[in-house]
Amino acid sequence: MFAPGVVEAVSGYSGPNCIDNPSYKNHPGCYEVILIEYDPLQTTYKLMVEYAWRNIDPYNGNGQFCDRGPSYYPALFYATKDERIAAEEVKEEILEEYGWDESALQVPLVERSKFWTAEDYHQNYYIKNPKNYGYYKNACGRTNRLKEVWGEEEYYCYHDYEGENFDTCFPELNGTVTNEQGEEVEVVVNVKEASEEVVGLMPQWAVTLVSIVAAVLVCGFIMCCSFKWMRKYDNRDEAVPQKDLDDTIK
Repeated sequence: MFAPGVVEAVSGYSGPNCIDNPSYKNHPGCYEVILIEYDPLQTTYKLMVEYAWRNIDPYNGNGQFCDRGPSYYPALFYATKDERIAAEEVKEEILEEYGWDESALQVPLVERSKFWTAEDYHQNYYIKNPKNYGYYKNACGRTNRLKEVWGEEEYYCYHDYEGENFDTCFPELNGTVTNEQGEEVEVVVNVKEASEEVVGLMPQWAVTLVSIVAAVLVCGFIMCCSFKWMRKYDNRDEAVPQKDLDDTIK
């Protein structure tokens, strides 16, 4: 949602070897992907690719960050010849800017296959569960690795929720971007008004579990103290004074 002109980001599955009707529990041959829907009057496919690169670790071909396996292999998809050319141009520009060895990069350009939308609980997860998302992102080492690869300044330029730093990061653009019609338009970002993720000490499910355990322990402690007090009170009542006992015998 940081990229100008993005309307929606949809979680799903795709790939040339992806099975039909995949699910989270059954998607052999599929990439776990994000379908970026954007307004061509507000941005371009090429700009989407520029942002996509800055959100992946291009050196890790076995997964991304703490996730490993075929589902997490990095890839950038194109649907037309023009998109493929634009994606190749971005790659060449990155190689020139950073001086990287092309053979070291592990991000293939893949022709787009059928996209399968993932289950509802995967959609807008960063909005519906900002604490869980923030914890996972931090614990997975995503932020630190992106800063390590791309540089801290570059990271913040490409992860600007409000576009406040756009002029500083891209002064040559004068606060505008070029759309698919070649027109310069005002920068529009974060149309869904997503808030920044909150980095917690533990995921929300763990917080809930700890809270329940703590509540049970507190209740148990209170009950234990109450039981001991009642026993002490009962024992005091059962103790008969010696004088009263003698009067009873008489």
